[in-house]
Amino acid sequence: MTLYGIPPAGFRRAMAPESGRDHAHAIADAAHVWWVAHRGGSGDRAIAIGTLAGLALSAPSTPDGPDYGPLLIPLSDEGVIDALRAGWNSFRAYDPDLAAAARPLHDWLSQPSATDIRGLSDYTRILVRAGLLEYCSAPSRAEADDLLGLMITRMRTYAERQSTGEFFTPAMAADHVGEVLLTTDRTPGELFLEPAAGTGTMARAAAAAMRSYGEDPARYRWWLNDLDPLNSACCAVNAQIWRLGRQVTVSCGDALRQPDLLEGAVRLRAEQAITEQRQRPVLYPTRARPAFWPLSDSPPTHAFL
Repeated sequence: MTLYGIPPAGFRRAMAPESGRDHAHAIADAAHVWWVAHRGGSGDRAIAIGTLAGLALSAPSTPDGPDYGPLLIPLSDEGVIDALRAGWNSFRAYDPDLAAAARPLHDWLSQPSATDIRGLSDYTRILVRAGLLEYCSAPSRAEADDLLGLMITRMRTYAERQSTGEFFTPAMAADHVGEVLLTTDRTPGELFLEPAAGTGTMARAAAAAMRSYGEDPARYRWWLNDLDPLNSACCAVNAQIWRLGRQVTVSCGDALRQPDLLEGAVRLRAEQAITEQRQRPVLYPTRARPAFWPLSDSPPTHAFL
C-alpha cells in the first residue's frame, strides 16, 4: 500500500540500506544527480544544501515517530518553501544562536526568487523517497556518516577544494579518531574543540564512540569552528541531527590566527540572536506548522500563526 506515491515509513525503513553509511551516500547521490540534471551543477548550493538541511530537521525524533513523508510528497514548490520556513522557525525557537549560525543555509528563504523556488517540490520528493526522514530519525543511522558534508563535497568542484586547501575527512578515518579520543578518561562537562571542523564529522565520530561506550554526548560541551560560512552553518544543523545536546557552540573564522576574536564574535551573535527573537518571535512568516519540534513535547505558543 502506498500513500501519496510512497510506502509507509516502516516499509521504507525496512527497504533502506542496512548500513547507515551506505544510506547517507545513497541520499547524497540521489540529491546531487537531481540537482545537476535540473538546476545546473554546483550552482545555488546554499539552496540545495539548505533544503536538505531543513528537511532533515523536520524528521521525527525517533524511528517509530509520525510519518511526515505523505505531508511533504504532495507539496508544490511554494508549499515546500512554506514548510521549510516553518522548520527553520522551529529550529530558531529551539536554539536562536545555532539558527543564527546556520543562516547561510536558510537566509535565501526571506525573499526567494522564482528561480530559487523552481523544482523544489521534485527535489523534496527525491529526498523523501531516498529515505532522508528515516535516516535522520534514527541516531545510530544518522551518526554513521556526515550527510551534509557528503553533499557539500559533491557540490564543490575539485578546483574549489584545491584553492582553499579543503579536505573532508572520510567517515572511516574520523571513526578511528573518535575511538582514540575515548581511550582516555573523560569527564562530563568537558569541552571538545574542533578549530577546523569542516561540517563536523570529527564531532560525529566522537559522539558515536561515546554512545557505543554508554555515554551521552549531550553531557559534554562542543565547539565547532570552520573558516567557511557554509561549512559552519552545516555544523549547527549537524549538532541537532547528531543529538549533541544544548551545550554546542558554532563559530566561523580563523581559529589558528585569531582565536581570541572568535569568542567575542560568538558572544555577540548569541546576544543579538536572543534580542532578535524577543523582538521578532517568528523568523519567517508561514502558514505551515512545522512537523517536528526539537527535543520538545509541544511547540512554543508564538509559533501558531
